[in-house]
Amino acid sequence: MKSAASNTDPITQRATGLNDQPLRPEGNAVVYLMSRDQRLEDNHALLLAQAEAKRLELPLTIVFVLRHQNGHRAFEHYAFMIEGLRELAQTAARLHISFQLVDAVTAMKAFASAAAVYTDFSPLRGARRWQERLAQKLHCPVVQVDTHNIVPVWVASDKQEFAARTLRSKINRLLPDFLISPGQLERHPYGKPETKIDEEHIQQVLAALRRNGQKLIRQSGEKAAHAQCKDFIKQRLDGYAERRNDPVQDGLSGLSPYMHFGQISSLRVALEVMAAKNERNAADFDAFLEELIVRKELSDNFCYYNTQYDNLAGAPDWAKATLAKHAQDERAFIYSRQELADGLTHDAAWNASQQQLKKTGKMHGYMRMYWAKKVLEWSESPEQAIEHLIYLNDFYSIDGADSNGYVGILWSVAGLHDRPWFERPIFGTVRYMNENGLRRKFALDDYIQKFA
Repeated sequence: MKSAASNTDPITQRATGLNDQPLRPEGNAVVYLMSRDQRLEDNHALLLAQAEAKRLELPLTIVFVLRHQNGHRAFEHYAFMIEGLRELAQTAARLHISFQLVDAVTAMKAFASAAAVYTDFSPLRGARRWQERLAQKLHCPVVQVDTHNIVPVWVASDKQEFAARTLRSKINRLLPDFLISPGQLERHPYGKPETKIDEEHIQQVLAALRRNGQKLIRQSGEKAAHAQCKDFIKQRLDGYAERRNDPVQDGLSGLSPYMHFGQISSLRVALEVMAAKNERNAADFDAFLEELIVRKELSDNFCYYNTQYDNLAGAPDWAKATLAKHAQDERAFIYSRQELADGLTHDAAWNASQQQLKKTGKMHGYMRMYWAKKVLEWSESPEQAIEHLIYLNDFYSIDGADSNGYVGILWSVAGLHDRPWFERPIFGTVRYMNENGLRRKFALDDYIQKFA
């Protein structure tokens, strides 16, 4: 890929060209292919698309391609996403911007007649391959824009980073250039807006999905995302550093579902949190921004530069070697995927964490580490453990099928972004966790009672 801009403007630094095609002179619109970043506010890809459409005096069209899923996502996750897209379509119409929620064949008609196509960025293989194939087919520029990360992944680093500490210094140097509000969309001055939502296709896609049985209490969409952000800052930012690792307390932001679907940008969250900083909550501020920026963007870095992000081949060499050394170690318990999904193990703490995931679509981050490490202990091999964990995470977690999830699994099972520890059976020198460690951290029995 090559940069779509030669200057140092922070918005255009987010853009990279996926092909070398010139503008199509006869194009009837500029199209934004929306995928990972399902919002109108703080969307650099959409802002660049509108700027180009205004320059060319053309209509602006947003196209969202609803594809049949080929992973483990559930009906409830798609329903949540579609709810947010319906709200977005209404807001786009008020801004004089066309919106299409359609199948790939219909979308190709819009792409084929476009003067230029802009799209957002994902580090995951499926999205990247689809965008690259599209760019090869079209006879107009296709420009990819990283509006998901605060510092664009290819600007932050040109390689897979070893750990958070190696990325942190690079990102911190760049934050002054990128941690700025990008401006907002304007009412588009060209064309007559049209909204096309293919209800028949939506029902076909939903009908093919399995249900996980969750009754999600969260509302979807940009309005709900911004309300959640404000609620976190008002109610839970103070004390975050102390409470964030206590699964019994409601100490987290609750923003991950909205950031996963791109209904709010991490840039906007960071700016709002920075505005609320004071002497009293400085430690909370630092702890939250470490998670929001460094840890989150480390996940995109790994998945972008390591295409084996969802299997053992992506793990560091020392971890692969130590796990291979202990591959034949005796397992006291081996559970099937269904037993794990139903929370039917001998471990009450693990069962409670799985029930939290099944019931709410989320699991506390501290328990997630324990949850994943125990699946390694109870599986026939590390490879099987990773497969089980990806299934459980992607099928039950509302923010599954995400770089954060894949990195969390490889950290737990295969030492990614970690270092060797004391050697023990099954784990080798991969970091170990046990129930006693949980009890030292928080009131484990209260957690078990809450969710089991």
